[in-house]
Amino acid sequence: MQCTMEIIEAVKNGDSNAFSMVFDQLHGKVFGFFMKRTQNNRELSKELSQLTYIKLWQSRHTLSLSHSIDKQLFVMAKYTLIDYIRGEARAAKPKEAMLQKAEAMAEMSSSLFEGKDYVMASLKQLPPTRKKILQLKMLNGYSNKEIAALLSISVKTVEDHITKALNELRTTTTLSVPFLLFLVLEQAL
Repeated sequence: MQCTMEIIEAVKNGDSNAFSMVFDQLHGKVFGFFMKRTQNNRELSKELSQLTYIKLWQSRHTLSLSHSIDKQLFVMAKYTLIDYIRGEARAAKPKEAMLQKAEAMAEMSSSLFEGKDYVMASLKQLPPTRKKILQLKMLNGYSNKEIAALLSISVKTVEDHITKALNELRTTTTLSVPFLLFLVLEQAL
């Protein structure tokens, strides 16, 4: 480039002709820089080249007279590329998180339906009295005292049946007690 210090000074002072000259002389090299680093993605290279020249114009007042204009321009190009890559990485994180959440929900939904069927089958295997007590407690919301009065048995017997029923369900399934209770309550709705 001719008289680099004069061109830098002119660009610094907002001379659009000097800026056009820099653009004309270095645009091909800047575009080639991006083509090489974006695996020949022409559209992306054009966009990144344009962003680099926008940065050059917007930060023209910070240009140094001790470095050539092309060196300063390529530093800006490098940081334009880094900014782009960081932006893409930030944009990808929420998408990945949403995908993982959706997969987890689908898996839980699937296991919920399978689990519900499994729990209901396990409930049917309980002895009739134990099954009746569990249904009165979990599905109808009766207290242990109300169940005892309804079935003419002691409160301690009701508690014993509930404990044994939950233990049986827990040993016949791999599901946790809160999840089992949730499934039983879901079945009632």
